[in-house]
Amino acid sequence: MAPNRKLDRKDVNRFLRQKGLVALADKSNAAHLQCFALTPDVVFDIGVDSGTPFLYQAFPEAHFVLIDPRAESEKTLSTPDAPAKASFHQLALGAEAGEMTLNIPYSDKGEQGAMASLRQRQGYLADKIEWVETRQVAVDRLDSIAAAYPGRVGLKVDTEGFEDEVLAGAPETLARCDFVILEMSLTQRFDTTTPPSQIIARLAAAGLEFRDVLRMTGDGRGGPAPRLMDILFTRWAADAPAPLNHA
Repeated sequence: MAPNRKLDRKDVNRFLRQKGLVALADKSNAAHLQCFALTPDVVFDIGVDSGTPFLYQAFPEAHFVLIDPRAESEKTLSTPDAPAKASFHQLALGAEAGEMTLNIPYSDKGEQGAMASLRQRQGYLADKIEWVETRQVAVDRLDSIAAAYPGRVGLKVDTEGFEDEVLAGAPETLARCDFVILEMSLTQRFDTTTPPSQIIARLAAAGLEFRDVLRMTGDGRGGPAPRLMDILFTRWAADAPAPLNHA
């Protein structure tokens, strides 16, 4: 393309197609999420790291329950983007209560808290890790935590390869869910990686359908295959849970 030429969207899309690429919108924003007319009373942000501002902005009236095994994530409650009504639980979630080892990787840029996982990482990103801090962390079932928070539920799960185990410990919570936003691995990112079909089937059994891809991340090496997706699951309108009486 000629230098200093102002490009419009058609020019950019044409250029990308010539390179075998396509532009995808990042729909991880409050306005897009609000288009689905979701009305949760309580939203669980599981795998907090530094927070999920677009989720907090989408549902300003909801109570947010932030859950993360790293104590550092509690700082999210004191940031400008923090939800107005929120509480924090320092623990991991899984299919059963107990204790597990959390792996926190460090690179030449320091601690990579967003990559902390109860799994062992593999693939090209593992090669960028200089060392791994391990911590013994408490694990509980989401159903045990959610019992203290009545009402219609929204759920975001980003637990670096442990998403299906979180869902396995939450059948009662999923029955109350208006929506689930979940990071789904599409490659063997960890020593144990749940097939996407298993996660989709589990959510479908709970009445939650695949509705949208909010964000897609490539393999980081210029390849065409995506590495993971953030996916929105909701109910069909006829299957939405009836409003609960909080009186």
